[in-house]
Amino acid sequence: MDDSPESDDSPMAPPLTRRLSSTSRAQENMKKFFTSASRTISNAVQRNHEELKDSEDLIEEEIPILAELGPAALFRYHLNDWLQIVLVILLWLLCFLVPPFQRHVGEKNFATPELRYPFKSNTIPFQAVPVIAVFVPLVVIVGIFIKRRNFRDLHHALLGLLTAVALTALITDAVKVGIGRPRPHFYARCFGGTLAQPNYDPVTGNVICVATAKEMKEAYKSFPSGHTSWTFAGLSYLAMYMAGKLSIFDRKGHSWKVLPIIVVMLCATFVGVTRIDDYWHHWTDVCTGASIGTLTAYFCYRQHFRSLFDDLPHSTYDYIPVGSVPRATQIKSKRSVSAPPENSSFDNSSYDKTSYDVEQGRVTDSFDHK
Repeated sequence: MDDSPESDDSPMAPPLTRRLSSTSRAQENMKKFFTSASRTISNAVQRNHEELKDSEDLIEEEIPILAELGPAALFRYHLNDWLQIVLVILLWLLCFLVPPFQRHVGEKNFATPELRYPFKSNTIPFQAVPVIAVFVPLVVIVGIFIKRRNFRDLHHALLGLLTAVALTALITDAVKVGIGRPRPHFYARCFGGTLAQPNYDPVTGNVICVATAKEMKEAYKSFPSGHTSWTFAGLSYLAMYMAGKLSIFDRKGHSWKVLPIIVVMLCATFVGVTRIDDYWHHWTDVCTGASIGTLTAYFCYRQHFRSLFDDLPHSTYDYIPVGSVPRATQIKSKRSVSAPPENSSFDNSSYDKTSYDVEQGRVTDSFDHK
């Protein structure tokens, strides 16, 4: 008779032994499963890391699209946008030919000191406004271009800046002549001083001014403030442009990046404050002018640049200046998804959408430079 011990799997084994053996096998199977799952996840993470690394290397090594197409292609693509600026400036100049609305101003309007402030000179002269709104941002933008050598960024920055200032000027002066609000120094300008004797029309009760019609034309242009709207348009645009280049919302906690933005906006605020202190505008005129300039600047900035909360806030949008490329460009990226087939032509009807691959420079120049 065989005296060897009975196997755990044997039907003759005790019930407790069989249960322990089954539990042990289940634990071993679970251990194998988790080991296999852990290995699979680790391999997937490693592959994803390698793919991202390859993508970054590809973007860094390729030549930007403008090196292939040339700056002229970008300018031709935005020709209508540049012509729009010229049109807006012409419309703005027409506003000076239209006399402002002659709002009725009678004796009751001078019951409060709202229109009886002294007639002072401007702390910020009219000639300084274009310098602050256009020239100062222009210097900063060109300085960044000299450092980065990105013509696309330069083109978009200038186009957005000039569009913002031109639109702001048109909106401001169109509203000025349409509303015709008297300035805070209206009494002094109309009658020659704050203590001068007023004179009113016996029929209408309207003021009879001793100043010339040309001088009184400016007296009815209080709302909104042109100084403020211009400076907020130019400097708000500059502030957003600098904020994008500094990536102030990069979630790294560098508070110093906010300082230059605050300084720029304080300069714009200072101009608005001087308009109130000089009694050329009511505070509501200044607040409205600041709102017009800031909103217009934001609208024009976002036409060309990404959101400040984007992962790439310093970059322009991804698109190709289609319709201006003389011949085909070939795509050499192995990951290209939205790019056109090889040897195809760019035109507005066949390819007018964004291509991240081409925008990042993964193209080969295949047209002549003659």
